[in-house]
Amino acid sequence: MGNESSRLKLKGITTYKNVVQENDFWTLYNGEWPSPSEAEGHCQLLSIFEEKTFVSGGLWADGPGPLERAIKNFMVYRHPYIMRYVATWEQSGLKFLATERVSPLNDVLLQQSNIQICLGLRAILCSLIFLVETALGRHFNICTNSVYVSVSGSWRLAGFSYVWTAKDINKRLLEFIPLLMGTNNNGENFEQFAFATMCEEIFEKIRSDETDVPYVHEFREYCRAHLKHQNSQLRPKLSAVLLHPYFNHEFAVIHSFLFELPLKSVQERHTFFLNLVERLRCFEEKMVASLLANDLLSRMVLLDSTAQQHVTPYVLRTKTLDRATPLFTPQTYVQYLLPHILKMFRLRDGQIRLILLDFFTEYICLLSEDQLQREILPHLQLGMNDTNEVLVAKTIRCMADLVPIMGATKVLGGERRRYFSDGRPNAAVPIKNTKEILEPRSITPLMNINFVDADDKEFMVSGSPLPSDNNHTLLPLRLSPDGGEDDHEKINLNDKSFETTFKPNSETNFINFPIEHETTKLDFGEEDVWSDWENTDAAPNLQATSCTTSQVAKEYFTDHQLRSIVSKESNFSATQMDPKNMDDLSALDIQVQSKDQSECLSEVDYFKDMEPVIHRTERDRQFSDSIKIDSSRFAAVPLFTGLDIDNTDVGWGHNLPDEDMDFNVTGTP
Repeated sequence: MGNESSRLKLKGITTYKNVVQENDFWTLYNGEWPSPSEAEGHCQLLSIFEEKTFVSGGLWADGPGPLERAIKNFMVYRHPYIMRYVATWEQSGLKFLATERVSPLNDVLLQQSNIQICLGLRAILCSLIFLVETALGRHFNICTNSVYVSVSGSWRLAGFSYVWTAKDINKRLLEFIPLLMGTNNNGENFEQFAFATMCEEIFEKIRSDETDVPYVHEFREYCRAHLKHQNSQLRPKLSAVLLHPYFNHEFAVIHSFLFELPLKSVQERHTFFLNLVERLRCFEEKMVASLLANDLLSRMVLLDSTAQQHVTPYVLRTKTLDRATPLFTPQTYVQYLLPHILKMFRLRDGQIRLILLDFFTEYICLLSEDQLQREILPHLQLGMNDTNEVLVAKTIRCMADLVPIMGATKVLGGERRRYFSDGRPNAAVPIKNTKEILEPRSITPLMNINFVDADDKEFMVSGSPLPSDNNHTLLPLRLSPDGGEDDHEKINLNDKSFETTFKPNSETNFINFPIEHETTKLDFGEEDVWSDWENTDAAPNLQATSCTTSQVAKEYFTDHQLRSIVSKESNFSATQMDPKNMDDLSALDIQVQSKDQSECLSEVDYFKDMEPVIHRTERDRQFSDSIKIDSSRFAAVPLFTGLDIDNTDVGWGHNLPDEDMDFNVTGTP
């Protein structure tokens, strides 16, 4: 049943025919499996053990073959430091075993550092403690050939073809164990002896230095004197060996706690994460990143509330010139942490994705554009379609961070067109001159004033002065439309007594226009003064209200004129508050006009509403009706003809006597 199920699970597996390891029992290959739990285009890395054709004699004469026994033991004994079983199947009469991707220790031993060897030996020791003391099994093939190294760099215990339960051990079986042949060992506490022998072999192949790992020499002496004691009963238990200082220095304790985190209590995790960052600063950052990156970015750490506050921000951020508190520089971050982050982006865990999105700006600048497009963008686009609104909101913010790097076309996809145009004036002021313009520019022509320095704050940039008590007195009043050639008395605008504040009178319903000094005189000297061009009806008849100085001091607006002014303001306010006008975009002064609209507006006569409207009075009508013009007097008469050449005095009538005129030039009959 188990074999058939595994065969169905591994449909589509790919096995590379390059041999990784070969012995008398099996051949090791690398393989890949397109796991359905992984994103499209990514596969799970495997190691494939293929059984040899004929294996007989000795231990395998009456029982299963070596690979078949190893398969059964891998399915029974599960531990994080034991090589992880994936599946098994049978093909062409041969057994196949698929495990996690591993490499033989003998192939990579020389590439291992002293701290990696220390942590590796500790991992093998922990697996033996579980197997012997907890599961009550026996392992009779503890050597370097039975140790493998995973992709993450952790050591794994294998060689399970020589694993039996304690109750199955007998004298006949011990006679066929290769490591016991030629010795007087009866198999009692054999695991301690074999482990010490393996440690000495490894220490001989490498140069151990206490600058990296302390207590190396002490542990080698401990192995020789205690673990390989001639009296097997005096050998210490494996759990006692784990208490040696060689396996309990600061870095080893941190590494083991992170690995065994699921077994720790909530209080133990809280205490551990509070000062973890400060403890890690005591070690080289490359060593921390290479050995602890996988553990620091594990699910148990990322989802721990204490770690989220005291550990994760220092791991997922990088050191910069203005920020030195994180643990890793950008170079170390790219080499050791980014591969884990890219793999984590393929996970469908919402909480993990939210944490990665929170620190998105920290690592996107370290990825190439090709990596962003292949490894990040597809998963962000998938997150935008999720039902979690918080995840969608954070995903959209991260998509916006990709636009300056990749461009909106690659991020959004599809065709885009320009919907917004630049509404700035064509003759915009250059940026370098913007600081010089401290006041608004004036469009009023400069009259009767000398130019001053444009840098003076009291004057406009254009040269026109700002209104003040010192310069507005030189400006004359606006002339009447007939030319205003006559000299009239002007109002002294420099006099502060000329107040423009309108004060309402509650008793008379008039608005007072007070003047403090009665010596001020208003004499316009014209019959009709040109009033407001836009509202001639509301303008007061200045001829009818001409008065002396005392009368000007008591000048009022009439009730009719006041209503006219208020009605204009009311109409303007009503126009602004009309909902139809509020929805009309043409009422906005910030809209951008199209080319056709701008051409039409350029032809508008903006001075059309400023033309004066002159109303004729009854007297003017009577005067115009009384004038009778003889058209014959303006007829063209030839100055001379062929018949009367001497008649040169006949012309336009300029020499007619005055008594022949019907009226004089003043218009009086």
